[in-house]
Amino acid sequence: MHYLCDKKNMIQRIQSLLLAIVAILSIVFSFLPIFEFAGYEATYVMNAYKTHLIDNVNEVVSKNMGVGVLQGVIMLLSIIVILIFKKRQLQVKLLKLNLLLITLQIVAIVMYTDVAKEVIASNPKDVIMGLQIGAAIPVLCLVLVYASIYFIKKDESLVRAADRLR
Repeated sequence: MHYLCDKKNMIQRIQSLLLAIVAILSIVFSFLPIFEFAGYEATYVMNAYKTHLIDNVNEVVSKNMGVGVLQGVIMLLSIIVILIFKKRQLQVKLLKLNLLLITLQIVAIVMYTDVAKEVIASNPKDVIMGLQIGAAIPVLCLVLVYASIYFIKKDESLVRAADRLR
């Protein structure tokens, strides 16, 4: 019976809900376009794994598997943090690692856009780039993970305050 109460408390904690949203967004990120590139000849779309011609998915301009792999690691780390809800200090450390991974992912996206623009046109300045819905997901995940750290630290201070009263 005590085990069920612990599970219920885990689900009711706000940071667990925030991290569950991060995990769900990580899955959705794999299917959404991040950027759209318009060159002289055609239009290209960048997703988490490749940049390809908008009309022909098989015509890959550049591969950006690093972004997708990082998103998978971010998702797994978020799920692990949810499951170790009793170890708040370890949760904070893992979430700080998650913040670093999300930041690296954003940097990787910027680097891969530069690579794609160079492949699409001889002069990268001739390529028009447009943001898609997928570009907001890493930034949103960054904010959600940061908020999770805040709430975990808040829980930790409440537990310490309760221990002092005993």
